[in-house]
Amino acid sequence: MSRRALSDNLGRARSTAVEATAGDGRFSASMMVRALALAVGAQPHPNPRVGAVVVDAEGSIVGEGFHRRAGEPHAEVIALAHAGTRASGATVYVTLEPCSHHGKTPPCTEALIAAGVARVVVGAIDPDERVSGQGVAKLEAAGIEVSTGLLADDVEEADPGYFHHRRTGRPLVTLKLATTLDGQIAAADRTSRWITGGEAREDTHRIRSESDVVIVGAGTVIDDDPSLDVRLEGYVGRQPRPVIVAGGRPLPERATLFTRDPLVYAPGDGVGSGQRVVLGDNSAVDLGAMMDDLGSRGYLTAMVEGGATLAAAMLRGGHVDRIVWYLAPKLGVGSGIGAFTGTFRTLAEAVPTEFESVSRLGEDIKIEAKVGS
Repeated sequence: MSRRALSDNLGRARSTAVEATAGDGRFSASMMVRALALAVGAQPHPNPRVGAVVVDAEGSIVGEGFHRRAGEPHAEVIALAHAGTRASGATVYVTLEPCSHHGKTPPCTEALIAAGVARVVVGAIDPDERVSGQGVAKLEAAGIEVSTGLLADDVEEADPGYFHHRRTGRPLVTLKLATTLDGQIAAADRTSRWITGGEAREDTHRIRSESDVVIVGAGTVIDDDPSLDVRLEGYVGRQPRPVIVAGGRPLPERATLFTRDPLVYAPGDGVGSGQRVVLGDNSAVDLGAMMDDLGSRGYLTAMVEGGATLAAAMLRGGHVDRIVWYLAPKLGVGSGIGAFTGTFRTLAEAVPTEFESVSRLGEDIKIEAKVGS
């Protein structure tokens, strides 16, 4: 689900002030909605997006906070600091199970226990094996009432990359495509600016802003010399790290991406600056090993932006989780450069997908789909 769609859902839940049952007690879903709304816009990867709200016995919010970035205080600690002594005997709504281990910051469970809260309502259990269930157990052992599962699906939709990474060790991969109605990403002379309109291009930048890395193949670097940065009006957030999948052709030393500290995966030595990781058999990069390596570096979300060879290899290798496809009201009416290279030999080779949404962006159509049956 896109951040915009999630925000719409949260707004509807807030306006109806739904009451939901969690555990043995009855708690306000609107408070969890508030905690989620705080967390949605944060960019703390490789840590999770977490929001927390402290509610006193009268039902008033006395403290709230969210985790801004890795290394800084967690949501619970910020919310408790805002509440001060009013946290004693209060209920804390937190989107994700409080951590119980020492990382760059002390455990949040210790802060909750020290503050004297009476109960904690948890949205989703943390899939991280260092935490999963242990945070709840530690709070309960200290005599704090804990309820779990309130709006758990919404919590996961607010930060799908985190949950995917902690379960698989790999980033959640979104393949972005922009084509004519007949599936051409460029004309035969390689011209492609602009197939889609301004609204679709702006949406692409929004997806980039939510991605930890943006991946392209060597052909895109050579032919298009992209910058792959976020260029939204007023945007001041982080920029995704460029990732280049190199091949047999040497990369141009003056490519724009080499000014942005790219991570270059190559099957062997070659031209180009940036951090180089050699993976493969001297003919092609091992994409599965690349995804493992990206996950080990703490990258939770990845966006693939070209070209046709890389897109096909990622899909055939089972390395794509989601597709965002922009269809422009144009027809190539001939053979230009298709969305994918290779031969579609038989229907049994088709990659199954599941449509999640279809919407209109200006003159273009946006399709969001989950890959896999």
